[in-house]
Amino acid sequence: MKKIGDRIKYEKPSKDELLLEISPKVEKQKIQILMLWTIAFTICGLIIFSALFFHDFKDTGEFLLVVIFLLFWGYFEFKVLYALRWNKQGKEVVIIKNAKFSYVQQISKTGIPVEVDIVQMKPFAVVKEEDGFWNEINNSIFIVGGEVIEYRSGESIKRLGLKLNQKDALQLVTLLNKTAKF
Repeated sequence: MKKIGDRIKYEKPSKDELLLEISPKVEKQKIQILMLWTIAFTICGLIIFSALFFHDFKDTGEFLLVVIFLLFWGYFEFKVLYALRWNKQGKEVVIIKNAKFSYVQQISKTGIPVEVDIVQMKPFAVVKEEDGFWNEINNSIFIVGGEVIEYRSGESIKRLGLKLNQKDALQLVTLLNKTAKF
């Protein structure tokens, strides 16, 4: 297997085929911080959840406030658990074979692949890096996001390459476009 940077491994069985894996590379210390934060967030939510059973609500306003809080907590609990699993066991898999492009975000060898005929696609391109709040959020360890390569499939624009640096992204785009013959 050949490598691009320290996160991308690829293999070219033939001129028109490509098997590629992009793994999230996160420092052990950041994973530990995410794990600690997840445990604390879970405990806080469970304490509030227990209030549904052990607290005598004086009016429906209090009860409604707790339920609304728990809805938000449940959503963010799901998101942080997904981010934790992604950073520990996830990878992006790209396969170009038989004039088809396949992309899947796998966690523990499971994921839903997106397949597209290459003739329906436009060339891959690196997304212009923007500074600002949303860029910082997308590149944080708490979020599974920050795709830096895009491609067009019909009328839709799709992205891949979570949190890749610009140098690796440019090399990957060159490899993808060359293999797909764009």
